[in-house]
Amino acid sequence: MNKFIKPISVSLILMMMFSITTSAYAFNDDYESNEDHVIGQKIFDDSWKSDLEFYIPRDIPQELLDPNYYSEDEIIYIPEEYLDPNHPDTLYTTYDAYGNSNGERIQVRAIAAAAGVYLIPGIGQIAITATGAVIVGGLAIKGGSYLYNKISAYFSEKTAKKAAEEIPKSVKSSDMKVDLSKFKDKNGNTPAEKSSGTFTSGKWVITKDISGHIGYNGNKKAWKIGNPARKASLDKSGNIIDK
Repeated sequence: MNKFIKPISVSLILMMMFSITTSAYAFNDDYESNEDHVIGQKIFDDSWKSDLEFYIPRDIPQELLDPNYYSEDEIIYIPEEYLDPNHPDTLYTTYDAYGNSNGERIQVRAIAAAAGVYLIPGIGQIAITATGAVIVGGLAIKGGSYLYNKISAYFSEKTAKKAAEEIPKSVKSSDMKVDLSKFKDKNGNTPAEKSSGTFTSGKWVITKDISGHIGYNGNKKAWKIGNPARKASLDKSGNIIDK
Protein backbone atom coordinates (compact mmCIF):
# COMPACT_ATOMS: atom_id res chain seq x y z
CA MET A 1 0.00 0.00 0.00
CA ASN A 2 1.16 3.48 -0.75
CA LYS A 3 2.21 4.71 2.68
CA PHE A 4 2.33 8.38 1.70
CA ILE A 5 -1.30 9.45 2.06
CA LYS A 6 -1.84 13.18 2.02
CA PRO A 7 -4.57 14.52 4.30
CA ILE A 8 -7.68 14.95 2.17
CA SER A 9 -9.88 17.83 3.21
CA VAL A 10 -13.62 17.85 2.80
CA SER A 11 -13.42 21.12 0.90
CA LEU A 12 -11.05 19.63 -1.66
CA ILE A 13 -13.32 16.68 -2.37
CA LEU A 14 -16.35 18.94 -2.62
CA MET A 15 -14.44 21.20 -5.01
CA MET A 16 -13.75 18.22 -7.22
CA MET A 17 -17.37 17.15 -7.24
CA PHE A 18 -18.82 20.47 -8.25
CA SER A 19 -16.08 21.62 -10.61
CA ILE A 20 -15.72 18.49 -12.70
CA THR A 21 -19.35 18.27 -13.78
CA THR A 22 -18.98 21.13 -16.26
CA SER A 23 -15.57 20.03 -17.51
CA ALA A 24 -16.48 16.63 -18.96
CA TYR A 25 -17.81 16.41 -22.53
CA ALA A 26 -18.63 13.56 -24.90
CA PHE A 27 -18.60 13.09 -28.64
CA ASN A 28 -17.02 16.43 -29.49
CA ASP A 29 -13.79 18.34 -28.94
CA ASP A 30 -15.39 21.64 -28.03
CA TYR A 31 -14.54 22.14 -24.37
CA GLU A 32 -13.65 25.14 -22.28
CA SER A 33 -9.98 25.91 -21.75
CA ASN A 34 -9.67 29.00 -19.61
CA GLU A 35 -8.21 29.88 -16.21
CA ASP A 36 -11.13 28.19 -14.47
CA HIS A 37 -11.01 24.99 -16.53
CA VAL A 38 -7.40 23.97 -17.04
CA ILE A 39 -7.29 20.69 -18.93
CA GLY A 40 -5.16 18.09 -17.19
CA GLN A 41 -4.75 14.34 -17.31
CA LYS A 42 -7.24 12.35 -19.35
CA ILE A 43 -9.05 9.60 -17.47
CA PHE A 44 -10.37 6.63 -19.45
CA ASP A 45 -12.94 4.25 -17.98
CA ASP A 46 -12.47 0.80 -19.53
CA SER A 47 -15.85 -0.36 -18.26
CA TRP A 48 -17.51 1.72 -21.00
CA LYS A 49 -16.97 0.51 -24.55
CA SER A 50 -16.76 3.96 -26.08
CA ASP A 51 -14.31 6.76 -26.77
CA LEU A 52 -15.67 8.83 -23.90
CA GLU A 53 -12.97 10.89 -22.21
CA PHE A 54 -13.00 12.81 -18.95
CA TYR A 55 -10.84 15.82 -18.22
CA ILE A 56 -9.85 16.82 -14.71
CA PRO A 57 -8.27 20.06 -13.46
CA ARG A 58 -4.55 19.83 -12.66
CA ASP A 59 -5.10 21.18 -9.15
CA ILE A 60 -6.81 17.94 -8.02
CA PRO A 61 -4.21 15.69 -6.30
CA GLN A 62 -3.61 12.85 -8.73
CA GLU A 63 -3.37 10.21 -6.00
CA LEU A 64 -7.12 10.65 -5.45
CA LEU A 65 -7.84 9.37 -8.95
CA ASP A 66 -4.81 7.27 -9.86
CA PRO A 67 -6.16 3.72 -10.46
CA ASN A 68 -2.77 2.33 -9.43
CA TYR A 69 -2.70 4.04 -6.03
CA TYR A 70 -3.60 0.70 -4.45
CA SER A 71 -2.53 -2.71 -5.76
CA GLU A 72 -5.24 -5.13 -6.86
CA ASP A 73 -5.26 -6.99 -3.54
CA GLU A 74 -5.72 -3.71 -1.61
CA ILE A 75 -8.90 -2.59 -3.37
CA ILE A 76 -12.03 -2.45 -1.23
CA TYR A 77 -14.95 -3.57 -3.36
CA ILE A 78 -18.44 -2.11 -3.11
CA PRO A 79 -20.94 -4.67 -1.68
CA GLU A 80 -23.19 -5.98 -4.45
CA GLU A 81 -26.36 -4.80 -2.73
CA TYR A 82 -25.40 -1.18 -3.48
CA LEU A 83 -25.20 -1.88 -7.22
CA ASP A 84 -29.01 -1.99 -7.11
CA PRO A 85 -30.27 1.41 -8.38
CA ASN A 86 -33.40 0.91 -6.27
CA HIS A 87 -31.59 0.21 -3.00
CA PRO A 88 -33.43 1.72 0.01
CA ASP A 89 -30.45 3.96 0.78
CA THR A 90 -30.49 5.69 -2.62
CA LEU A 91 -31.63 9.29 -2.92
CA TYR A 92 -33.00 8.60 -6.39
CA THR A 93 -32.34 6.62 -9.56
CA THR A 94 -30.88 8.27 -12.64
CA TYR A 95 -30.31 7.29 -16.26
CA ASP A 96 -27.71 10.04 -16.61
CA ALA A 97 -25.10 9.37 -13.97
CA TYR A 98 -22.64 11.72 -15.66
CA GLY A 99 -24.96 14.70 -15.36
CA ASN A 100 -26.49 17.03 -17.93
CA SER A 101 -24.49 19.96 -19.26
CA ASN A 102 -26.05 23.40 -19.14
CA GLY A 103 -27.32 25.68 -21.89
CA GLU A 104 -26.58 24.50 -25.41
CA ARG A 105 -23.84 22.09 -24.42
CA ILE A 106 -24.47 18.47 -25.26
CA GLN A 107 -25.30 15.86 -22.67
CA VAL A 108 -22.23 14.15 -21.26
CA ARG A 109 -23.61 10.63 -21.50
CA ALA A 110 -27.00 8.96 -21.39
CA ILE A 111 -26.17 5.61 -19.86
CA ALA A 112 -28.03 2.47 -20.86
CA ALA A 113 -28.57 1.20 -17.32
CA ALA A 114 -29.93 3.00 -14.30
CA ALA A 115 -27.64 4.15 -11.51
CA GLY A 116 -28.44 4.71 -7.86
CA VAL A 117 -27.45 8.06 -6.35
CA TYR A 118 -26.19 7.99 -2.75
CA LEU A 119 -25.13 10.67 -0.28
CA ILE A 120 -21.81 10.01 1.49
CA PRO A 121 -20.90 12.26 4.44
CA GLY A 122 -17.78 14.27 3.68
CA ILE A 123 -17.95 13.52 -0.04
CA GLY A 124 -21.46 14.33 -1.22
CA GLN A 125 -23.59 12.71 -3.90
CA ILE A 126 -22.16 9.81 -5.89
CA ALA A 127 -23.76 7.43 -8.39
CA ILE A 128 -23.18 3.69 -8.71
CA THR A 129 -24.25 1.75 -11.80
CA ALA A 130 -25.34 -1.88 -11.87
CA THR A 131 -21.93 -2.78 -13.32
CA GLY A 132 -20.12 -1.24 -10.35
CA ALA A 133 -18.95 1.97 -12.03
CA VAL A 134 -18.63 4.84 -9.54
CA ILE A 135 -19.45 8.35 -10.76
CA VAL A 136 -18.47 11.48 -8.81
CA GLY A 137 -19.24 14.91 -10.21
CA GLY A 138 -19.52 13.52 -13.74
CA LEU A 139 -16.21 11.64 -13.50
CA ALA A 140 -15.85 7.86 -13.53
CA ILE A 141 -13.68 6.79 -10.58
CA LYS A 142 -11.69 3.61 -11.13
CA GLY A 143 -11.10 0.87 -8.59
CA GLY A 144 -7.64 1.16 -7.08
CA SER A 145 -7.76 4.92 -6.60
CA TYR A 146 -7.77 6.52 -3.15
CA LEU A 147 -11.19 8.07 -3.73
CA TYR A 148 -12.70 4.76 -4.92
CA ASN A 149 -11.46 2.98 -1.78
CA LYS A 150 -12.77 5.80 0.42
CA ILE A 151 -16.22 5.48 -1.16
CA SER A 152 -16.15 1.67 -1.08
CA ALA A 153 -15.11 1.60 2.58
CA TYR A 154 -18.19 3.66 3.48
CA PHE A 155 -20.57 1.14 1.91
CA SER A 156 -18.61 -1.85 3.17
CA GLU A 157 -18.78 -0.53 6.74
CA LYS A 158 -22.55 -0.08 6.48
CA THR A 159 -22.85 -3.69 5.29
CA ALA A 160 -20.59 -4.91 8.10
CA LYS A 161 -22.73 -3.16 10.72
CA LYS A 162 -25.88 -4.78 9.34
CA ALA A 163 -24.18 -8.18 9.35
CA ALA A 164 -23.03 -7.68 12.94
CA GLU A 165 -26.63 -7.25 14.06
CA GLU A 166 -27.38 -10.83 12.94
CA ILE A 167 -24.64 -12.33 15.09
CA PRO A 168 -25.69 -13.03 18.71
CA LYS A 169 -23.97 -11.26 21.58
CA SER A 170 -23.16 -14.65 23.08
CA VAL A 171 -20.35 -15.15 20.54
CA LYS A 172 -19.14 -11.53 20.42
CA SER A 173 -16.80 -9.53 22.62
CA SER A 174 -18.24 -6.22 21.34
CA ASP A 175 -20.81 -5.04 18.82
CA MET A 176 -18.39 -5.32 15.89
CA LYS A 177 -16.09 -8.12 17.06
CA VAL A 178 -16.50 -11.89 17.35
CA ASP A 179 -14.85 -13.57 20.34
CA LEU A 180 -12.65 -16.14 18.59
CA SER A 181 -11.86 -17.88 21.89
CA LYS A 182 -15.44 -19.16 22.01
CA PHE A 183 -14.98 -21.18 18.83
CA LYS A 184 -13.17 -24.54 18.89
CA ASP A 185 -12.26 -27.20 16.35
CA LYS A 186 -12.39 -30.94 17.10
CA ASN A 187 -9.00 -30.70 18.81
CA GLY A 188 -9.92 -27.74 20.99
CA ASN A 189 -8.01 -25.15 18.94
CA THR A 190 -9.43 -21.67 18.29
CA PRO A 191 -9.21 -19.52 15.12
CA ALA A 192 -6.73 -17.33 17.00
CA GLU A 193 -4.36 -20.30 17.10
CA LYS A 194 -4.72 -21.50 13.51
CA SER A 195 -5.07 -20.04 10.00
CA SER A 196 -7.61 -22.57 8.68
CA GLY A 197 -10.10 -25.18 9.83
CA THR A 198 -13.69 -25.44 11.02
CA PHE A 199 -14.56 -23.99 14.42
CA THR A 200 -17.92 -24.12 16.17
CA SER A 201 -19.76 -22.45 19.03
CA GLY A 202 -23.25 -23.86 19.34
CA LYS A 203 -24.94 -23.46 15.94
CA TRP A 204 -22.39 -20.88 14.77
CA VAL A 205 -19.48 -21.90 12.58
CA ILE A 206 -16.26 -20.14 11.55
CA THR A 207 -14.32 -21.28 8.47
CA LYS A 208 -11.51 -19.81 6.39
CA ASP A 209 -12.35 -16.99 3.94
CA ILE A 210 -10.43 -17.62 0.71
CA SER A 211 -11.71 -14.60 -1.26
CA GLY A 212 -8.58 -12.57 -0.57
CA HIS A 213 -10.71 -9.41 -0.43
CA ILE A 214 -10.24 -6.42 1.86
CA GLY A 215 -12.75 -5.25 4.46
CA TYR A 216 -13.78 -1.67 5.19
CA ASN A 217 -10.97 -1.24 7.75
CA GLY A 218 -8.27 -2.18 5.24
CA ASN A 219 -7.66 -5.64 6.73
CA LYS A 220 -7.85 -8.80 4.65
CA LYS A 221 -10.78 -11.14 5.22
CA ALA A 222 -9.49 -14.17 7.16
CA TRP A 223 -12.67 -15.90 8.35
CA LYS A 224 -16.34 -16.18 7.52
CA ILE A 225 -18.97 -16.82 10.17
CA GLY A 226 -22.45 -18.31 9.78
CA ASN A 227 -25.11 -20.57 11.23
CA PRO A 228 -24.12 -22.32 8.96
CA ALA A 229 -24.98 -20.00 6.01
CA ARG A 230 -22.49 -17.12 5.80
CA LYS A 231 -23.49 -14.04 7.78
CA ALA A 232 -20.30 -11.97 7.95
CA SER A 233 -16.60 -11.72 7.12
CA LEU A 234 -13.97 -11.37 9.85
CA ASP A 235 -10.34 -10.29 9.88
CA LYS A 236 -7.78 -12.44 11.69
CA SER A 237 -8.61 -10.74 15.00
CA GLY A 238 -12.35 -11.39 14.73
CA ASN A 239 -13.42 -7.88 13.72
CA ILE A 240 -16.56 -7.90 11.55
CA ILE A 241 -15.38 -6.17 8.38
CA ASP A 242 -18.00 -7.09 5.76
CA LYS A 243 -20.99 -9.30 5.11
